Amino acid sequence: MNDLGKIAVIAGIMGALLLFGLFLASDAPEPVAETPTPVVVEEEPMPETHVILRQSLEMLDPIYSEKAVFYDDTIRIAFHGAFVEDELESKIPFWIHNVSDDVINILWDRCSLQLPNGNTVNVVNEAGYEFFAPGRTISIAPAGDLFDAVIPVSEIVWTDEEGPSLTRGILSEGTFTLVLAVERAAGKGCQHPKMEYRNEDGCPGESSMPKECRTEKPEACEGREIAYYTFRFVLR
Repeated sequence: MNDLGKIAVIAGIMGALLLFGLFLASDAPEPVAETPTPVVVEEEPMPETHVILRQSLEMLDPIYSEKAVFYDDTIRIAFHGAFVEDELESKIPFWIHNVSDDVINILWDRCSLQLPNGNTVNVVNEAGYEFFAPGRTISIAPAGDLFDAVIPVSEIVWTDEEGPSLTRGILSEGTFTLVLAVERAAGKGCQHPKMEYRNEDGCPGESSMPKECRTEKPEACEGREIAYYTFRFVLR
């Protein structure tokens, strides 16, 4: 057998093997793609959130102030509510600043509080209410500050076990009014004109002194006076 015949035989064998392989491949089952199983993550329910809107103390008189702040040429004062477990305690904390050039006195025995039910009662300051000593006076120097609280005496509860404590919720029932007595130097906006006469040539005696010969010289008032500040509040 020559070389050409050998090549032909080998080619025939290879072709037969190729056809047999294709035949086997056609009978094999086609692979099926597996679908991945989805993973379900169980989310824990979010806890309920309760938002508590804290009420605030608003000033209605002598001016309206959402933050309960008042000032003039004698004092600057700011009030706020005293909350205990979301209830308003029966006291009115405040900060007062002496903006005048003289000493001022807080006269506790002349202060009062009108409760929401309309009843007017005496007050004591927080620094001294445990001793129940109304009638005290505290002085504030120029540019000085006082941090204290006003307490209606009718809302102080006494027990043998716990001593004095304060009621709650009374001041939340409506508007209430604080009268604050402040002793200060007289002359805040108080001036009396004093005539001063000029003894010049051409000016006759005082009884017939012409206008051009007279001078009005302001003279400040002297002594002390008591200023009563009336603050009306509401909680909302």
